[in-house]
Amino acid sequence: MNEPRRLTVLEIETKKFRRRLRGYDPTAVEAFLQEVAAHYEEVLTENHRLREEVVGLRQEAERSRAMEDALKESLVLAQRSADETRSNAHKEAELILQEARLKAEQLVREAETRAQRILAETETLEARKRAIVMELRGLLLAHLHALDGASTEPPQTVALAETAAPTDNGAPETAPDASASQNP
Repeated sequence: MNEPRRLTVLEIETKKFRRRLRGYDPTAVEAFLQEVAAHYEEVLTENHRLREEVVGLRQEAERSRAMEDALKESLVLAQRSADETRSNAHKEAELILQEARLKAEQLVREAETRAQRILAETETLEARKRAIVMELRGLLLAHLHALDGASTEPPQTVALAETAAPTDNGAPETAPDASASQNP
């Protein structure tokens, strides 16, 4: 595109017009041209300053856009990071809960097994106790029967029988009825 030709200050100041008979006053024209040249120079200076300012503002706007883009990207990354952290925390919490449930179930199973073992031991001990009580009852009844039959013997024989009957561990047996060791 063809831009219109711009005048320079020097061209305005040095411009010469042809003289005519009844033309303009040359002094007034020259004074006006100098005034236009001065004003034109101010306009050019301001135009140049404004162009530089526009370039600076464009650069600053570009830096601001770049910074804004970087901030947006940082915010997106921070949001993603926060989401991942939150997700990881939820997953970790679920794992901890699952481990706690498994451990609780294991503890319950162990407690139930121990309780069953204790119950089995208790039943075994109760059965042994009953067997021992039955055995002792049988022994006591046998001794009672022996006492009933030995009540006719003299007391000296009873004392001798108590000292003479050894037990399994080698000590003499002290039986409530010495005649039990001497059956007739």
